Amino acid sequence: MKANRTSGVVRNLVLALAGAFIFAGIASAQAPAYKGQFTLPFDAKWGLATLPAGDYTFTLDSSALPAMIKIEQGTRNVALVMAQNTETSDASKASELVVTRSGGYARIRVLHLAELGTDFAYGAPKAESREMASAPELIQRVPITLNGK
Repeated sequence: MKANRTSGVVRNLVLALAGAFIFAGIASAQAPAYKGQFTLPFDAKWGLATLPAGDYTFTLDSSALPAMIKIEQGTRNVALVMAQNTETSDASKASELVVTRSGGYARIRVLHLAELGTDFAYGAPKAESREMASAPELIQRVPITLNGK
């Protein structure tokens, strides 16, 4: 009986220490990797969020998937979007948002971060994808500025 209590105490101590290390790792990863700003001259969808025309800032905490981008307008949190995939891209191009216009919608498809040499891709919901597939697309580029590392 005493051995069971001792092993239970040891197990709880190990779990508590493991939890402390995990939370310490998460806390140290909270410093944003990249911050930037952009101005949308039109309404656009990004992920499930609809962004009205205006000035925005964004924060990318990690370029590893799932790469989460927090979008703010002024002091107000507007959206949190997650990249579907990433790929290496031309680091000599300027950082930008790639927007497609089709079927009456403007949708942010790619966040290109030149400093990282990475493109973060975003898709449309399935119902919207079917509608957009039948209409011609216009590609627009919105410049962004980074306050990087």
